[in-house]
Amino acid sequence: MSPMAMIIATDWLWPFVLAAMVLVALFTASLAWSAGSGGVDGSGARRRIWVLTITLPLAAMALYAALGNPRGLNPRDRHPVPDEAAETMVGKLAERLRAEPDNPAGWLMLARSYKVLQRYAESAEAWEHAKELAWDDVEAMSEWTEARILSQGQRFDRRSQELLARAMSLDANAPGVLMLRGLSALDRGDVPAAQKVLTQLRDQYAEGSLDRQALDAALAQLAEGRDPRVSRPQAPPLPRQTPEAAQ
Repeated sequence: MSPMAMIIATDWLWPFVLAAMVLVALFTASLAWSAGSGGVDGSGARRRIWVLTITLPLAAMALYAALGNPRGLNPRDRHPVPDEAAETMVGKLAERLRAEPDNPAGWLMLARSYKVLQRYAESAEAWEHAKELAWDDVEAMSEWTEARILSQGQRFDRRSQELLARAMSLDANAPGVLMLRGLSALDRGDVPAAQKVLTQLRDQYAEGSLDRQALDAALAQLAEGRDPRVSRPQAPPLPRQTPEAAQ
């Protein structure tokens, strides 16, 4: 196994990597506001710094933290423990955005940062302000939808369904969207639909990969009438309803 593969396979390392990425992104954001104090030139510098801030650390963070990583069907299992330093810097970012709300890139950063810190209601609210940047990006829409369902006790309300529909319109077969479709089917008790889309998601991963193994285990639980979203060994039986077509 190559060194990179060993790092990727080390699940315990990623919470620290993600926290570091958040801190780097937020530090860069503070530079952006400082650059903005210099008039026109400062404004241009701030825009360039925001581009680097969003596209480098947060894009990398999103690749792992987004729904495309299905090693746990309980969405809460896919986020690291909040870090005190990150909490402080996120708070400062939130204060600045309240003073300067017309900044969708800043709201996008705040939404993702809140999600990493498990502050899901605040993340979902920040995503609403970042709609300009998120609405045409399937990964961003997947993250937004996940934050929304976590803020609603892991249930799909009307807004969650609207967000999922938008993500599906962009790419219904993207890994994150397939995961959300499976969770939505489970939320409404439609086991056959959940099995269909989770099988489709599983088939996107290589034989023997950890993600495929996790999805195989989830599908086995579904076949036994157990809910794979629940971590307890004895999960309650799933409700049996008339099969519907997958979303």
